[in-house]
Amino acid sequence: MRITNIETFTVRLAPPPTQPDDLRVTSVGLTRIQTDQGVTGYGFRLTDASKLELQVKPRLLGKSPLDIEAHLQSGALAGCPSVEHALWDIAGKAAGLPVRSLLGSARETMPYYLTCVWPGESDQSHIAIEDQAEQLVRYYEMGHKRFKIRAWRPDPMDDVRVLEHVRKRVGGRDKVELMLDRTAHLPGWIWTYEQALQVARGLEAVDANWLEEPFARDDLASYRRLAEEVDLPISGGEFAQELPIFRDYLVHQAVDILQPDAAISGGIWPCRKAGVLAEAFGVPCILHGTSGLDWTTTMQVGASIASCSMLEYALIFPPLTPEETVKNIDRILKKPGLFTFKDGEVLLPKAPGLGIEFDEEAIEALRER
Repeated sequence: MRITNIETFTVRLAPPPTQPDDLRVTSVGLTRIQTDQGVTGYGFRLTDASKLELQVKPRLLGKSPLDIEAHLQSGALAGCPSVEHALWDIAGKAAGLPVRSLLGSARETMPYYLTCVWPGESDQSHIAIEDQAEQLVRYYEMGHKRFKIRAWRPDPMDDVRVLEHVRKRVGGRDKVELMLDRTAHLPGWIWTYEQALQVARGLEAVDANWLEEPFARDDLASYRRLAEEVDLPISGGEFAQELPIFRDYLVHQAVDILQPDAAISGGIWPCRKAGVLAEAFGVPCILHGTSGLDWTTTMQVGASIASCSMLEYALIFPPLTPEETVKNIDRILKKPGLFTFKDGEVLLPKAPGLGIEFDEEAIEALRER
């Protein structure tokens, strides 16, 4: 089997929303690889056009789509994770198996959590603490069991108070699991050590699962210091793009939970390698998440990592539900309903490859040219 064509394009599913807080999916980016045996693979992100023409096509056209490790080592896939994902989609379809089965997993469902960010001010100061908590309770009543919010409020303890309200309303960790994410990668958003310690102590009191990225991503000394000082897991690693960066997190004992991303890390195979590296250090690997079509890619690699105890669905924009957010994607699927959620678990796709069965005629009709 040989690669005959590679292209990337946008599919317009619906007109752009007219309201800024309406964050339903109205378009998707795709990368498509075709082969001489009629097997077509998709990645669910756009690929940079110049990289596709100058870097990817010259090295991949005419080559086997199954030689994924060699393509990674050659540099052909650098900065092009959607191409790597499409190669795995082909591999799974050629074998008649979901990608997770190729990676050694027979999981059929997985626990998941929702990462919620309210439309409006980025620091969430436009919404009352009580209203945030009430929305999480509503999601809980719909059957969702785990939640994470971003800790961007001017007073860091206000975000902890949101989780305190939820804990009081719903009950202990056996009922609902709670996490907090600082996402400290922008100037002005990085806490002092004292602020991070205060928040971590507050999260200990509400029995949270973890505190995510409280410091600048290269400040491994502060990560380690906090991890040693509190009885609360500290997590990070979502923006690491190379295996040595994951190694540094682990060697320096900077995190209690490693969080590679199946795209940012370079693709499914590099992400899987990060999971193996974490296993060697005895550190759980719970992947950084995505949403929409791309979440199926995270599902496949996450299911193959034994310590990946849950998947992250990110982002959810209250009051929208996951199903409402992705409803427009049904227009290009053979069967409606992208995901099935039940009692805090998501059904993993059974179709071969990455698990998405497209209506090719619909894609051609809706793609932008």
